[in-house]
Amino acid sequence: MTTRTPVNNEPPASARELDLEPRGRVMASPVHWNDHIFYQILPDRFSDGREAERPLYDSSQPEAFRANDKRAWMEAGLRFNGGTLQGIRSKLDYLQGLGITGLWLNPVLKQRADLQTYHGYAIQDFLQIDPRFGTFQDLRDLIDDAHDRGMVVVLDVVIDHTANNWFYGPDLTGIVEDSLPYCYQPPYSFGGWRSGDGQCIPEVTSREDGCWPQEFQRFEAYNRCGAICDWSSPDPLDPNAEYRRGDFFDLKKLNGYNPETMQAVIRCYQSLIAISDCDGFRIDAAKHIPKSLCQEFCFAIYRYAQSIGKANFLLVGEITDNMIAINYLSLFGSIFDRALGAVLDINQSPDQMAGAVRGSESPLDYFGRFRTDNQVSRYIQTGGLHVTVLDDHDMSCRPRKARFAAHNATPHRHWQSAHAVALQLTVPGIPCVYYGTEQGLTGNEDNHDYSIEPSRFGEDRYVRECLFGGPFGAEVTTGCHFFNPNHPTYLRIGAVARLRQGDNYVGRTLRLGVCYPRQTRYSAAPFALPAAGELFAWSRVLAVHEVLMVLNTHGLESRGAEVTVDAAIHRAGSVLRVLYRADWSDEQLRHPPSDETVSVQIADDGRAWVRLDLPPAGMVILG
Repeated sequence: MTTRTPVNNEPPASARELDLEPRGRVMASPVHWNDHIFYQILPDRFSDGREAERPLYDSSQPEAFRANDKRAWMEAGLRFNGGTLQGIRSKLDYLQGLGITGLWLNPVLKQRADLQTYHGYAIQDFLQIDPRFGTFQDLRDLIDDAHDRGMVVVLDVVIDHTANNWFYGPDLTGIVEDSLPYCYQPPYSFGGWRSGDGQCIPEVTSREDGCWPQEFQRFEAYNRCGAICDWSSPDPLDPNAEYRRGDFFDLKKLNGYNPETMQAVIRCYQSLIAISDCDGFRIDAAKHIPKSLCQEFCFAIYRYAQSIGKANFLLVGEITDNMIAINYLSLFGSIFDRALGAVLDINQSPDQMAGAVRGSESPLDYFGRFRTDNQVSRYIQTGGLHVTVLDDHDMSCRPRKARFAAHNATPHRHWQSAHAVALQLTVPGIPCVYYGTEQGLTGNEDNHDYSIEPSRFGEDRYVRECLFGGPFGAEVTTGCHFFNPNHPTYLRIGAVARLRQGDNYVGRTLRLGVCYPRQTRYSAAPFALPAAGELFAWSRVLAVHEVLMVLNTHGLESRGAEVTVDAAIHRAGSVLRVLYRADWSDEQLRHPPSDETVSVQIADDGRAWVRLDLPPAGMVILG
């Protein structure tokens, strides 16, 4: 029976009035976060729960679903489209079929009614759910239902800035302005609050005006430095760097050094835990938060979560700089030193992973992180400190916005998309799949028509498509949905995900084993780590168990090789069972055969190996 916890949707005026007592059941934290497979969702773009009223997209006849008005389609990408929390809840069966056990929801707190900040990062009221997404009750119902299914839910939170909730004074132009260029000091003057309909007003008189709670209605709650112009710094850890003090464009930067402001931020998010029973936070733009402030927030959240029974509350930060990420993790410090519990692996890694799978870059560029001869890579091998990402809503590591599947017309492109995710699922880390990847979505900014919009603006929209049939539908469509549980990418991701999640030696080895790239031999060459475009292999080894992954990184040609396995585990005459093979039928992917094996050979020098031949973009997993 589904758990339902009644919650009150009426917010107080002040953070001091928040009730921090948990509502109903408190779900304990996972012991190991890398036991879960996450799925990132933009609530506005995922589901409205009404897909049954619309046809399923058919890739064999795309023109039947093509948007008739390209201008209207492009404009819709910059607006709310209608996805809801109830819609997400309606798709939990679909997600479980994919092997997903964790949800990462982009921000759901209230945005300005007069602005189209569909992405959720421009908060007007930190004590309410945006009504376009639903209510606190809808959020709690979703999380209760997920918990009943053994799933966990992480919420994306914004702790260092608010929406465009007020105006700057006439310091530079003689009129009030949404934004001014950065100035270290003195602070710019305050021009007035933004009303519910976007006007400049002297006082907050309704819940739609200004910013809530009341603690954010004080001038000293904000830095008032203007918008960031210089996004770099000679010292990336400098707390006074411009990108740590200024506004994100017109999103107003909070002054975290002001005690009342920081305490209000902390209480707002402690209350969110108490009401929703969520399992972790993804902290937006952590790079732009001085480490001491990030420490203060995370310590308060972590200790509160522990006090109510969530002993391992996840705090993962978005940091687009490896040096900053290592510093904020404080790998060699205590809980008091740590600013984050984990980071998103979003710097070079997504492109290196993509290049390895496509055969356009050496796989060693990516697998070099799994060395065992230095302290940092040993921490990476534990898999609990980084979230592996292939695609996401920002694609910040790419010069142009594009999903992995974009611009791929090869016959086995759906296999290739599935195997990029399979790589995530079979290396150390906390894997996260971006919504729509399982349907092979090809969103990219080449869909921008410069004859309609002459400038490059809002290019993020093209990787934030609607799955449910909204006006900004994926693949330049409207009125059709993309929830196809028979899609070849969905089926293959699901097959590998079930292996990883297994409560057996295979699942435990894929989650906890040490990762080793494996040498191969082909065309009478000596055993060596292969170049791009060849068969590439890696193992996870846990005690006396080895699981071997072999991927053909060539998308157009078959490849074969002899692949090294652990001679200490496999004896002459032993066999490895085929756990997954890309060219299985749909029925075999859903119900894998148990009688396929590969024999282990032992060379004169004692090397153990198996012979494998794979079709273009093919993959096999043995164990």
